[in-house]
Amino acid sequence: MVRRLLIDTAAKQNKEFNLRGEAQTRIETLSDAVFAFAIALLVLSSSVPERYDELILSMQDIVPFGVCIALLMLIWYQHFIFFIRYGLQDAKIIVLNTILLFLILFYVYPLKFLFRVLYKLFYALFTGDRAISQELFTVTIKPEDAPDLMAIYGIGASLIFILLALMYWYALKKARSLKLNPKEIFETRTSIYKNVFMGIVPLISALIAFVGVGDTGTTFTLSGISYWLYMLVMPTFSIMRERVRKKKWDR
Repeated sequence: MVRRLLIDTAAKQNKEFNLRGEAQTRIETLSDAVFAFAIALLVLSSSVPERYDELILSMQDIVPFGVCIALLMLIWYQHFIFFIRYGLQDAKIIVLNTILLFLILFYVYPLKFLFRVLYKLFYALFTGDRAISQELFTVTIKPEDAPDLMAIYGIGASLIFILLALMYWYALKKARSLKLNPKEIFETRTSIYKNVFMGIVPLISALIAFVGVGDTGTTFTLSGISYWLYMLVMPTFSIMRERVRKKKWDR
């Protein structure tokens, strides 16, 4: 029922695209199970509170947990759209999909750890609580290790989006056998470019963290701030692609 609702929504959002994979494949079934397991790992990574003070302390994980879930669902939805659009399930797609699922499972813990650190950091900055800040950079993570954390996350995030881009690129190569029309080819190229840009931003963050800019604190800060590039890059990309689309077909 949920799948049917999502398919109907996707069809309404892009009426020109013929959905070739409405029937759920074994690849999608396995992938859904892996995404569900990744969410379960996020839950299991937190210990069960046995006292009230531990319960209050554990509630601080709500924001990092929510952000992690949102990112996983973003990737899952892109994955879902790809398979209902093209219905591909050959060997090359299986390989690319397997690597993608491996990265998602591997980066679950680094993802939650990073957002825990960022949440505590911003909480300490806004509240002026020096005790949290001191604990963060003595117990949770050493200041000299903070850039490495950003590099680990950046490389992982970049690889995930690059893999999605490769899956769309492979679909584009199969345009003739899939009988993609010009509008579908345009949308496929748009998805490739979109995922490449989504992958470039975390790669920039990882490069800043790896190369270093000033001291470790400055490097960590700039590496994190670089993700604000999404606020500039993605809207600009959407506007430009929409102009090209209108120029081609809305004359």
